[in-house]
Amino acid sequence: MIPIPSTPVRARVVRKGNGCGCVWLTIIPMLAIALGFFGFFMKTTDEYACAIQTVRQSPRVVALIGEPVTPGLFAWTPFFESGGGLRQGILFTTISGPKGSGTLRAEFYRTPIGATLYMIFKAGGEELVIYDGVYPCP
Repeated sequence: MIPIPSTPVRARVVRKGNGCGCVWLTIIPMLAIALGFFGFFMKTTDEYACAIQTVRQSPRVVALIGEPVTPGLFAWTPFFESGGGLRQGILFTTISGPKGSGTLRAEFYRTPIGATLYMIFKAGGEELVIYDGVYPCP
């Protein structure tokens, strides 16, 4: 005969996670990298610097939002291509001043033969063409 223990035997319960923690630990860093690349990459380009310089010198923008003209934290690009002497793309960024803010859209096309820049500023229900012509920056 097998003796019966006086205290009950408890089964060890092993719980398995559903993997959500691991998934989030993978997704969050990937999103941070993508945000950094797509939000900050354009701010390092000559085209961004030229667009900001041009918008800061625009009397129409200054009249609309005031001075100082301050670019936003991010500059987004839905399209960018570079290689073989060609650089083209589109960038968006917010522009603020003491009287308001708006969105700057710049489209650029640069080759060794020539370059163009087209810029629109949207604020307060208005859409201003800031620049449309030959790439103005050296």
